[in-house]
Amino acid sequence: RTQYLNACNTFEALLEMSVVPIVNENDTVSLGEIRFGDNDTLSAITAGMVHADYLFLLTDVDCLYTDNPRTNPMAKQVTHVTDIKALRDAVDVSSAGSAVGTGGMATKLIAAELATAAGVTTVITRGSTPQKVIDIIEHFSNPDLPADAAVPASALCTRFVAKSRPMIDRKWWILHGMYCSGTVYVDAGAVVALARFKKSLFAAGVKRVEGVFSSNQAVRVVYEPETNGEPVDVIEIGHGLVNYTSAEISRIRGCHSSEFEAILGYCDSDNVINRGNMVITIPDQVLDDVFVTRTHKTKIRAEQRVPVPASSSNLSAI
Repeated sequence: RTQYLNACNTFEALLEMSVVPIVNENDTVSLGEIRFGDNDTLSAITAGMVHADYLFLLTDVDCLYTDNPRTNPMAKQVTHVTDIKALRDAVDVSSAGSAVGTGGMATKLIAAELATAAGVTTVITRGSTPQKVIDIIEHFSNPDLPADAAVPASALCTRFVAKSRPMIDRKWWILHGMYCSGTVYVDAGAVVALARFKKSLFAAGVKRVEGVFSSNQAVRVVYEPETNGEPVDVIEIGHGLVNYTSAEISRIRGCHSSEFEAILGYCDSDNVINRGNMVITIPDQVLDDVFVTRTHKTKIRAEQRVPVPASSSNLSAI
């Protein structure tokens, strides 16, 4: 967090002096905890830190296509994106290189997801014609531009629309800027409390801990479905900053906060992760399908003052 604030202050000071910062990852001196892996991701982190209006990811094509336009004449241009997850399902971005419309775009989609979550409109376009950057900004800054207006060749690009309600700085940094030092496994009740009712994570809901970490470090919070010995993927619930070390959490897991002092000799906090330091990542659909019971749904609707519909066979029990 201190590194993040120092970087933000440095960028702010440079920009106030009309200095254009050039940011590049130095692989020879980077530590694992501050390594981003590629400059697409680093550019998204930087754009979020300075609250940029636009992030331009420049490549060797004008925009993203639904397929390789060189081999498929039916490939269509993708010029406007509001749902990156839906785009991933519709477009193949797994091929290597960037010589075709969908090749080498995987890291750029990740960067676009990071930047738009911070409220930054992200653009993928051709880098060999830098004038396009100005043309694109001028075109989309026109207040009289109809939402369904065709994009002219001079401004052809793939534009990822920024989230209307961007994540606040602190939580965005916890999710995207901090290295996760370990994993905390929780039970189904804790999942619902965290994700649906926005509660803190208490030790009573912790099942086990993986990794070695100190207090105030970032961890993944996950749920491991119970099976008959068959391997199964864990479900990520979110990321958070812990109030206790991995060794301490292992000792107090499953316990009430009133027992902390007897177990540890002290009680710095009554929770493992405070809700203000927790960022939820589990999709609402997964939460509803897997964890939320009829009782929970009734309580949620009552709080929202929405009439409860007839019972449904699709409601899953914890």
